[in-house]
Amino acid sequence: MIILGSSSQRRIELLKTFKIDFVAISPEIDESEINSTTPEDIVIELALKKANAIKAKADDIIISADTLVCTSKKIFGKPKNSKEAFEMLKELSGKWHKVFTGVCVKIKSEEILFYEMTKVKFRKLEDSEIEYYISTGEPLDKAGAYGIQGLGGVFVEKIIGDYTNVVGLPLPKLWKILFDRGIVGKTCQ
Repeated sequence: MIILGSSSQRRIELLKTFKIDFVAISPEIDESEINSTTPEDIVIELALKKANAIKAKADDIIISADTLVCTSKKIFGKPKNSKEAFEMLKELSGKWHKVFTGVCVKIKSEEILFYEMTKVKFRKLEDSEIEYYISTGEPLDKAGAYGIQGLGGVFVEKIIGDYTNVVGLPLPKLWKILFDRGIVGKTCQ
């Protein structure tokens, strides 16, 4: 059985594009207890913690991920409230930022860890736009307080890299890992 260690609708929808059967299980972890300090290491550590929190059988395949947004000065996870969401979006307004997603794939005794980084540029945002966006509730459960696949996509001026990484699951790298191991891309015989 393939297990996606996430309750994120965005990750569920992305993984469905692989045309595979899987179940989504939300892992219970304390995201505040981390040892890493760089965005790359933080997302890898959290993805691994999520994978390890899933109770699975020996032959199950576990896929877990974690996403962060960062500027040259700050690392942004999910906002705790509307005020924090406003501050994040105000800080991202008119600037480039990076989106990091760490992924853990556990296949039998193999543990594959990787991250993807994508650069995103926001156009200059009006305070009233930010306030309206927050009123929709969309940014409150997303790293960096926006979802590129939703209304938050209207803030994006440019993107360099993998779009699916910004959504929360870097599909090209994940596909290659699963394809090389015969898990995806098999034709019916």
